[in-house]
Amino acid sequence: MRKFGICLESIDFTKKPEFVDKVLKIVKDGTFDFVQLIVIPHSYNDNHAIVEEKMKDIRTVIHAPYRPQEIDVGNKDAFENNINNLKDSQKFADLLHADIIVLHSGVGDDEEHLCETIRQFRMINDPRITVENLPYNPHGYRLCGATPENIKRIIDETNCKFCFDFAHAICAANSLERNFYDDFAEYNALNPVLYHLSDGDSADTTDEHLHLGLGN
Repeated sequence: MRKFGICLESIDFTKKPEFVDKVLKIVKDGTFDFVQLIVIPHSYNDNHAIVEEKMKDIRTVIHAPYRPQEIDVGNKDAFENNINNLKDSQKFADLLHADIIVLHSGVGDDEEHLCETIRQFRMINDPRITVENLPYNPHGYRLCGATPENIKRIIDETNCKFCFDFAHAICAANSLERNFYDDFAEYNALNPVLYHLSDGDSADTTDEHLHLGLGN
């Protein structure tokens, strides 16, 4: 049976408590089935108590920080920083009994950066880690994990799980002049444990993460 989730950020619980209560209400009433908690670095200490109180009976998926200055597993010089900034995601996953931690692959589209992404996934060695396919060149830097071939290598060589993001796949295909319907089929053959849905412009190369109904 399909289950649908909705996103919150870890800092929302102290910064936007009324918004959090509205979101959790529609999860508890069955409109949504789970929460994807996007973890902001260094937010665990200030937020874990209230997150535990409000989310203790709610199924949760964790999304690790995704900005390259926060975590870039394609950069061998950033490994220590990556491990430090991933810790809060792992702590929230422990706290909320989450079995998925979505983690972006690294910056850089060549073999060196792909191999470094694979190496760091192995070094992290957490069975909850779930790689997400990415757009190719969304903000002036090229990303690893923007093709089904790269994602398959990461999965095959690290035994991680896979989150399939439809909008990212469209943006990457547009950048690389690929057919995104063909890429959809290849990604789906990798047995995703989670799908990301958002709206956007089907001709664009930069994912806008629009709410459903605001794009085409």
